[in-house]
Amino acid sequence: MTNSICNHLVKSPEGCFKRDVIDGYGLSRVEADVLWDYVNNFVKEHYLASRFDNQIIFYAVSADEPAGKPIKDCRIIPVNLTLYRHTDWKIKAKLGIPALRESLVARLSEEAHHQGGLLSQGDLAEILIVDKSTVKRIVKRIKARGDSIPTRGEIKDIGPGVSHKARIIELLLKRYQPTEVALKTKHSLSSVTRYFENFIKVLYLDDQGFSLVKIRHLTGTSEKVVGEYLKIYTRCKENEDYTERLEEIKGYLSSKKRGLL
Repeated sequence: MTNSICNHLVKSPEGCFKRDVIDGYGLSRVEADVLWDYVNNFVKEHYLASRFDNQIIFYAVSADEPAGKPIKDCRIIPVNLTLYRHTDWKIKAKLGIPALRESLVARLSEEAHHQGGLLSQGDLAEILIVDKSTVKRIVKRIKARGDSIPTRGEIKDIGPGVSHKARIIELLLKRYQPTEVALKTKHSLSSVTRYFENFIKVLYLDDQGFSLVKIRHLTGTSEKVVGEYLKIYTRCKENEDYTERLEEIKGYLSSKKRGLL
């Protein structure tokens, strides 16, 4: 390394940082290099990420983390959330504050989900500076309209209520195309397809006489969702609007029995 390059490095933020940690904390040059790389990448990810006006950085639980895992043990990732858009005031003026809050809850949840994170109802209450009970009522109204909202509770099927998986299955049984269901429920097409395949497996195992606990084990699906799938099937069997669709599924089961699991 030439003297000019060495001098340039010494006068740079990198050089100053490494000199300080070597002299002040007794780190080796190799350790200083590793620490610099870590700090540099951390700052870029958490503080220099591209953000638009009216956005904040919020730390959300990664969508990869399973339900039931303590938050302190979960991987937390930064997500950019839009607190204000120029259309928000129009929603408030025409439809009122309740409609504006619904729009905000849906937008924030979807933005986090698209970036690989999931907001809880508690997170949304913190961001919007409202009670958690208020967010709970907002989510309930959104779901009552038949829409889906990707909060951590909904995606991971935490708590009471019909799961997002069951909602997707109901739409598919009504002959909505998978792409339509994906758009309507804010899920990826691959997720929609996977849920339907799992639904078919549940029906197959139930037809073979397996218990709910055994079905849960074999499919990797929660008992709550397995129970919902079976309730959907029982309800649809009694409705002639679904007869043809269910016959198609039965035909598929008959032809694919050996390769389902």
